[in-house]
Amino acid sequence: MVVTRYFGGIKLGFGGLSRAYRDTALSAIEEAEVIEVFEQVRLKLRLRYAESQKVKNIIEKYGTIQEETYSDTVKLTLFVRKDLEEECIKKVIDQTKNKVEFEKL
Repeated sequence: MVVTRYFGGIKLGFGGLSRAYRDTALSAIEEAEVIEVFEQVRLKLRLRYAESQKVKNIIEKYGTIQEETYSDTVKLTLFVRKDLEEECIKKVIDQTKNKVEFEKL
């Protein structure tokens, strides 16, 4: 925790200054939110158009799509939670009947 004081005067005194720092720190802690952070893996998928929407729906449950490229096939670059990677890959393989290419980036 860092509290920065821009005013250089001594009007608060030592006790007042300590209280101001403490109150500011407590206020910041009370208003802070807890954010869960997970280790992720980056994958690239290549699949047919026919399966793309169903696969995107699966991916939304396990991670986020970073990039989509459409040409003769659909290429998706995505982030998936590392602990859910195998489950996600299995679901995508099942959905596409193993007509998908995976590359770990």
